[in-house]
Amino acid sequence: MHTMAKSRSMMTCHIIRMMALGLLLLATMDLTTAHNKHPGIPAYNILASDHVPFTQVQPTNVSQQCLDAFAQLIVDPTKTIYVADAMGKPAAGALVGNVAWIGHYDECKSLKYKYCIVQMHVDGTSVVPKLAVDVSWGVCAPQECSPEDVKNGISLLAKYANISQYITPNTKAMAVCSQDQTYDAGFIGMVAFCSVILLVILQSSLIETALKIKLPKLTSPLLQLQAESFFETRRGGDKEEEDDVPLIGSEGNLAGQNVVIQESAQQNMVTRLLQSFSLTSNTAKLLDSKQSDRSIGCLNGLRVISMFWVILGHTLVFANMTQNLENPYSLFNYAKRFGFQAILNATFSVDTFFFLSGLLVGFLTFMRMAKTDGKIPWFWFYFHRFWRLTPVYMFTILFFMYLVPYMGKGPFWLLDTKTACAKYWWTNLLYINNFYPKNFGDECIGWTWYLANDMQFFIISPIFLMSFFMLPIVGVILVIVTILASFIVTGTLVGYYDLPVFTELGYFDPIYILEHPHPPPMDFQSMIYGKPYCRISPYLVGIALGYIMYKIGNRKVKMNPIIALLGWLITAAIAISVLYGNYPSLHGNYLPSLTANVIYASVSRFAWSIALAWIVFACKYGYGGWINNILSWSGWVVLSRLTYTAYLVHPIVLFTFYLNFGTAMDFSIVLLSVYFVGCLGISYGLAAVFSIAIEYPCANIEKFLMPKDVLSKRTIDASSSKETIQ
Repeated sequence: MHTMAKSRSMMTCHIIRMMALGLLLLATMDLTTAHNKHPGIPAYNILASDHVPFTQVQPTNVSQQCLDAFAQLIVDPTKTIYVADAMGKPAAGALVGNVAWIGHYDECKSLKYKYCIVQMHVDGTSVVPKLAVDVSWGVCAPQECSPEDVKNGISLLAKYANISQYITPNTKAMAVCSQDQTYDAGFIGMVAFCSVILLVILQSSLIETALKIKLPKLTSPLLQLQAESFFETRRGGDKEEEDDVPLIGSEGNLAGQNVVIQESAQQNMVTRLLQSFSLTSNTAKLLDSKQSDRSIGCLNGLRVISMFWVILGHTLVFANMTQNLENPYSLFNYAKRFGFQAILNATFSVDTFFFLSGLLVGFLTFMRMAKTDGKIPWFWFYFHRFWRLTPVYMFTILFFMYLVPYMGKGPFWLLDTKTACAKYWWTNLLYINNFYPKNFGDECIGWTWYLANDMQFFIISPIFLMSFFMLPIVGVILVIVTILASFIVTGTLVGYYDLPVFTELGYFDPIYILEHPHPPPMDFQSMIYGKPYCRISPYLVGIALGYIMYKIGNRKVKMNPIIALLGWLITAAIAISVLYGNYPSLHGNYLPSLTANVIYASVSRFAWSIALAWIVFACKYGYGGWINNILSWSGWVVLSRLTYTAYLVHPIVLFTFYLNFGTAMDFSIVLLSVYFVGCLGISYGLAAVFSIAIEYPCANIEKFLMPKDVLSKRTIDASSSKETIQ
């Protein structure tokens, strides 16, 4: 024990000595003296001859320009002190997780030097098994040094200090250095594209304003009726239609849109297309909060609250992902609190959207099939989903690639937003980014794995829809068999690879990571979390509920109050078990058994969807009480229309916020709350811009792309759906 403690103490002294002074300062102190002894000898030869044999320190991987610039630096003590001052050094809390030793970015840049972040691998496995962590170290390097020079130079100086056995640059990560921002072709092209959209919006608004001015002067009753009908439908009408995309709220009166197409043939097609971009009309549609007294208003509340939950969870997780926390262990201690479990389990908010997707697709399609004897134009069925999601989705990718890089600076802003998207954007377009690339998080805008899953569920949904409509018993059997198969696949993967179901441990607990290494693609996120065969059960529960509601129609459901109360009690028990079931393990510092892992991973998301099914059913048929009053509040309507674009842009807001910090960030509950509220507001503000500029115009254009007969059927179905769903 004494020997072990002594060895650990020696290693700690070496590390603190190295980091506290900084490699550059350490080298300078000795090299300045040595340079006076040996004038004219290259710096790297002095470094080798005064400390270790030259044969053991070969600077062959460092460019001559970088070595010469370093040699010039060490003979200028004044500048050396400033450079050393800008270098990263260990701050308080280094032994409890403060590994963001970033230095001073602005000071380094003011010296006309290059600021770089190097991932240093601290390896203490010779003293403590599995004790190996990566440290983000800020290095102030001469402009002549490339990122490869900085990385290799660190190795050179570590050998010089005789501690290379403990500290080496991470071989899997290059040094990332700041560069003077120049407006590349992508930025210029994106600005030009946005400018064109803005001009089209302005022109469309002017055209609409001009038509409104002429409206009182129209003498023909038919023209007067057409114009009034046009402006009424552009405002969204008095009624709403639920879209079968769960992230998208009601899209206005589709029947009125058909009237415009049929009765306004005298208008020029280009003019009509331009009017799809009208700022005043699209804004009015967005802000219209009217809803029928008989609509399923609780869906709006579920959408908005679930998206708030998503953003809250990401506010916490992204803070840790950016690796700029100075107290990560404190974050893990917060995670042990009972009340914190709802934040840690924000992943179930995604299952809420899967459930809503199945519910809306099922209910609306069953209503259409009832009016058309089971005949559905399947091409337009798929086209509608693709068109509603893809344009603003692709715009978000372009925005992230070419505009976001110019929205910040600093030591954490050295973020590559282009490489992954330039390489994998096509997987997003095809909605297969949850399968390729294999590693979860390597995708272009990785948070869109949900869209890939939802699209894949939608593609196979006709199998279940047709089965329910033609032979309900077959539909029931298919749903049950598929859910059981999902249970088996999920449980088998978790059990075989011993994967943790409490994924937040992989985010917050460094000890857990050391003791349970599951590197991608063999981690829980890559193998389970983002895969459709493990996430399909809530979607199928939604389809089943959609069929039940379709069969009930407008009939009243009579239920014994005791049965209703029992339903709510069971629902509450299920939800609490899902959200807080892992609390004893986390709080007690022991891990659940393999059997518990398998059961929880397989059943928890299905159980959550069962609880949601009761909430929607009870609220729709008059047994929701005050819960339905909250979820059906008209204030949710406008926010629900922004759910999809808020989902797309909120990670960009969070990354931009966190990565603009100039120093390591302290975590606390109060700060998390402030960050959440601020990022929530900015996200919805940006979402409104994306919706009005891209999403709504594309939804309007879709009406021109569909054949009249298909649009007429959609109009009939929409009216029937509204009569039943309201």
